[in-house]
Amino acid sequence: MEPLKPDDLLIRPSPLELERWLEEETPRPHTSVALERFQTLEHAIRENPLTAQPYLELARIYLQRNRWSDAKRVLESACQRFPDDEEVCFLYEEAQLSRSLQLHWEAQAAHRDEPTRLTQESLDRSSLELNSLRERICRARLLRLPEQLELQLPLAAALTNLSRPEEAVASLQIALLQPKLRSAAAWQLGQLYESLQRIPEALSAYRRCALFRVPPPTAEMKRRALTAAADLAERSGLIDSARRYVALLAEIEPESIELQTRQQRLDSMPL
Repeated sequence: MEPLKPDDLLIRPSPLELERWLEEETPRPHTSVALERFQTLEHAIRENPLTAQPYLELARIYLQRNRWSDAKRVLESACQRFPDDEEVCFLYEEAQLSRSLQLHWEAQAAHRDEPTRLTQESLDRSSLELNSLRERICRARLLRLPEQLELQLPLAAALTNLSRPEEAVASLQIALLQPKLRSAAAWQLGQLYESLQRIPEALSAYRRCALFRVPPPTAEMKRRALTAAADLAERSGLIDSARRYVALLAEIEPESIELQTRQQRLDSMPL
């Protein structure tokens, strides 16, 4: 069986959006499945089938219906019977992540409704468990499929949320080695350095994100990086740097009155 790519089975829309999990709360569509099909599949897995397909079909049905515990039960059995099946391993990891994410959303909702010490502790615990699981699964997948360097991005996000920034930086430095990941990794690195108040390194990462030539970043990514660099430079009193970044933004949006006004204001400020 050919190794699976990260986007072959991910429940989320894209492997490069794993770091945005905590903001994703869009419910998945439910699929109508006849009771007879459930019974057929449950019977099939009790009979120890020769392939993993009945387990996978039943697990996907449960995942579509947000029945994470049932999906986890089915996939645990599949892992015991087919431990070398990459598709089984992958979907089992997805079920675990989905269940952990569901618990995190519930903790978030409880804290919004009643912000107390107890709900805050529950939210903190669910965040720790979710990010610890994300780290563990990313590392397991990288051991199985080391060529999938895109997994370094969600790994770095998890490590950042676990207050392990130096390990996160190391993961992002690895991702920077792959051209298709450069801009996303540099953007993430800039945000991390900014949160650590390592201003020169953050500005360098944002600049690299915006100005990579091979391959160039998307227009939106370039705009985001230059805006972040300009804002950070201005807040840090680095007026000359802020002018340069705003000038680069103005090249992208020459008709922007807001950028023209900002340029004039920065030009009038002493260095």
